[in-house]
Amino acid sequence: MRVPRPLLPFVLLVLAPVAGAGEKEKPLFTEEFTDKLADGWTWVREDPKGWRLEKGTLVVRTSAGGLWMKDNNGGNILLRTPPKVQNGKLAVEVLVDIEPTNQYENAGLIWYYDDDNYVIMVKEKIGKDVSMQFVAEKDAKLKAGSHKKFEGKSVWVRMEVEGDKITGRYRASPKEDWVTVGQCGLPVRGEAKVGLSTAYAARDAMHFTRFSNFRMLQVKE
Repeated sequence: MRVPRPLLPFVLLVLAPVAGAGEKEKPLFTEEFTDKLADGWTWVREDPKGWRLEKGTLVVRTSAGGLWMKDNNGGNILLRTPPKVQNGKLAVEVLVDIEPTNQYENAGLIWYYDDDNYVIMVKEKIGKDVSMQFVAEKDAKLKAGSHKKFEGKSVWVRMEVEGDKITGRYRASPKEDWVTVGQCGLPVRGEAKVGLSTAYAARDAMHFTRFSNFRMLQVKE
């Protein structure tokens, strides 16, 4: 039986918008999600019938499993090796469309070492609310967590990695500033991968998450 995810009461950073006007961003990788996935992607526990490409969108059946503590049964986690950034920071972002109804149902970005060492920045059902949730695990134990209520449907999700720190952010549209949800040290355990994950849909539900506009950038302040 899964240990319930607690309602994380603490916030790691002040939840304030982060302006991006002065940043210089250089695209390093873009996934178009057209006829086929670009070379370099790998799946964790792939269900080939549980995903498809559709007009520039990756449509994934939201997994009934997850990675919370000892679960380690989340399916169709899509990963690739992030590029090295020597000057500035690496940003990874994607547009996520999910309407979670099950407790802890979520989808978004994952920075992944293995099933017990990872960071997620996701849209998630927590209690009666839907929130943007930043969670990190180290050796299958909670390392960091914070959340901010979010009422929209589609949301831009972003992770930024600089040195040994990772930050989770979101925004409702490209016209808005990024809002910081949390930051922590990287739970390093071997080689990092980054990509997309879904989790904790009801087992009999046919829920689908739509991902689009995935890209990785070098960001210079």
